[in-house]
Amino acid sequence: MNEIAYIGEHLAPAIIGRGLIYLSLIAGIFSLFFYFRSLKSGSLADLKQRNFGRLFYLIQTFSIVGISAALFYIIVNHYFEYAYAFKHSSSLMPGKYIISSFWAGQEGSFLLWALFIGLYGIGAMLTARKLESGVMSVVVLAQLILVTMVLGLNFFGISIGSDPFLLLREVPENMSNDFFKNPDYLSFIRDGNGLNPLLENPWMVIHPPMLFMGYATAIFPYAFAFASLVQGDKRYWLKPVLPWMLLSVGLLGTGLLLGGAWAYQSLTFGGFWAWDPVENASLVPWMVLVAALHYMLLSYKRDKYYYGTYIFTFLGFIMVVYASYLTRSGVLGETSVHAFGDDGRSVQLILFTVIFILLPLWQLIRNRKNIRANDLPELFTREFLMMYGAIVMLLAAFQVISTTSVPVINKVIGTNMAPPSDVVSFYNTWQLPFAIMMTLLLSIGQYLSYGKNDIKSFLRNIIYPFVLALIVAIWGFIADNDMSVVHGVFLFCIVFTILTSVAYLFRFASGRGNSAAGITHVGFGVFLLGVLIAFSNTETLSSGGVPGMPGGGDNMMLFKGEQKSLGRYQVSYSGIDEKRDETFYRIDFLEEGKDGELYHRFSLHPSVKYNEMMGNVHNPDTRNMLSGDIYMYITFAEDRAKRMPDGYVYSGSVDFTLGDTLEAGRVPVIFDSLYISNMSTDAEQISIMALLKAKDSLDREQTYPLVYTVDGNTAESGVVEIPGSGIKLRFDKVSEMARTINVGIFEKKPEFVVVKILHFPWIFILWTGAVIMFAGITVGIWKRAVKARNAAE
Repeated sequence: MNEIAYIGEHLAPAIIGRGLIYLSLIAGIFSLFFYFRSLKSGSLADLKQRNFGRLFYLIQTFSIVGISAALFYIIVNHYFEYAYAFKHSSSLMPGKYIISSFWAGQEGSFLLWALFIGLYGIGAMLTARKLESGVMSVVVLAQLILVTMVLGLNFFGISIGSDPFLLLREVPENMSNDFFKNPDYLSFIRDGNGLNPLLENPWMVIHPPMLFMGYATAIFPYAFAFASLVQGDKRYWLKPVLPWMLLSVGLLGTGLLLGGAWAYQSLTFGGFWAWDPVENASLVPWMVLVAALHYMLLSYKRDKYYYGTYIFTFLGFIMVVYASYLTRSGVLGETSVHAFGDDGRSVQLILFTVIFILLPLWQLIRNRKNIRANDLPELFTREFLMMYGAIVMLLAAFQVISTTSVPVINKVIGTNMAPPSDVVSFYNTWQLPFAIMMTLLLSIGQYLSYGKNDIKSFLRNIIYPFVLALIVAIWGFIADNDMSVVHGVFLFCIVFTILTSVAYLFRFASGRGNSAAGITHVGFGVFLLGVLIAFSNTETLSSGGVPGMPGGGDNMMLFKGEQKSLGRYQVSYSGIDEKRDETFYRIDFLEEGKDGELYHRFSLHPSVKYNEMMGNVHNPDTRNMLSGDIYMYITFAEDRAKRMPDGYVYSGSVDFTLGDTLEAGRVPVIFDSLYISNMSTDAEQISIMALLKAKDSLDREQTYPLVYTVDGNTAESGVVEIPGSGIKLRFDKVSEMARTINVGIFEKKPEFVVVKILHFPWIFILWTGAVIMFAGITVGIWKRAVKARNAAE
């Protein structure tokens, strides 16, 4: 059988990309071999082995850079013969979203993860010093596993990864399709599917890379901990690892916040956090890493409690890998709207998780005498509060991940447990006690020193912030009639945290304390204050509206040109603006001035993005004000494909047979005759004309021609208006029945939209707290990096 010579395919990127995949795997194996030999020698004197490990690591990393570049080249140049480019990109998309197409699929996101590990790994390779062989062995192993995710091989029915350079005609379900037996099939593929419309948001251009940077850097604390156990030095690794730990916490936390900003702007669950399983799978590693950071600082200061530090540090990256299993194995497919489906990588992801559990377990057992457990610290000490604060954080993370893992539990042990129906209320209820405990421990801990403390001095120092926080909490409880007692307690703890953290900063100004920790803790307290105020006092402004719509009676119907009262505003739907595949609805907010006249204050433009293949997406719009955000999204609007520009709306279609009568409003319309004519010799152009007859207002019979034109692969439907009926008829298609056409009916209807409007009071406090918190982390990274460099010198 002769092979088909396909026309127009660009095969060079695939050849280069696949070659680099194999090169990265081979180089990774050699790098792991030489680093392991260097590690086994127990001495850095074996520079030759280490240098070979470095060389092959650089080859492995730059091969991954090349693989990524080849895939990106395919996407940017719109080579839709490749399945990945066809599935995730489109030539009609703006450039920034074409960039996002790279990580829209499983293969691209695994490459992005491996790429960041590789690039950050160069920094670790150059700074790890005597721990290099152990650190880089772990890093190389992780890269090897990630590259197998894009290997795309099949051994005896077992798939190892999936090939990002697979052609459309090579996709198994397409191989028997006659379409791909045409050598010129590519000329019929005009465009790709494009991104999921939910992902077409500016935040999604930076949110996933930031999150994957966090995932990538999480391996380095793990690797440093592993290397220290292998080399039997439980103390040396703490100074160089602290900048990596802070970097991972900062990047992962920033990624989470950017994801929240995306959700706030693009999703309609009303807020920036919905406890979605995919959100939870990213939150839990961050929580564990924060707990590990505090345990690590405790070991660094006190030269003990190493068991807890090792366990927490290892758990941080293990949770990253487990989170990847949750979001990429398909196990969350029915509980999360933005988890990946199962494409056969489940076994690989499970092995990834198991390997990175067994590695530290082996070393912890091997070094159990060297890192034996210490006695518990005294109750009234900073180390006690730091230790148990970290444990509380870990318990909070366990509550989140255990509930998120219900589908996994069901799959493993065959149960049929249902996830909580109201996830926001469920998680908020469970997490609130943990948040109260953590803020209380943080507040008190900042007034204690390591070792013994004088209780009288402690009480004297803490009384002022305690009383002030109590006054603020009582005032807030009285001012807010709807505040529960538990929220009042939480308010006290938050204000107490902020005040004690500010005091901690002042102590640093006088020569004591840690400025980075103080700034971070102030930001954390302000962030929690924003969460409490904004989301415990969220007001639905459109309540009492339209039942039966999504959101029940929390909707408001707005007819075009009419005004409705909304608190101090009058709101009016004034029109639409169509841009490509998106329709923006202008909603004007008017306010009465001192002279009694209504003045335009601002407009919101919630939109509906149309996508025939993936479904329509409703994007909210927000008015940001100091007192709070007004947040609006469309819950119902007429599909623009069903509405004509002059206000006629599609109401259905009927088959109309020659000689029959159709009641158009109150006007009988008769299908009088049908004519078909060829407008070209090759019958590529055909015109079909149906003559309809109806009486006008003077009882005179009028004829209305309704034309349907076929020109090659396209068809144009004619439209006629029947005077006095309020109806327009459109020739939609020729029916399968003889002498019958299918007619679309359009009725004159007032234009309207249904919206939901929320008010988030003082939400800027939340974002301000986030900025302060991560400013503190940035300061901490810089200070710890300087200390680590000075120590190395």
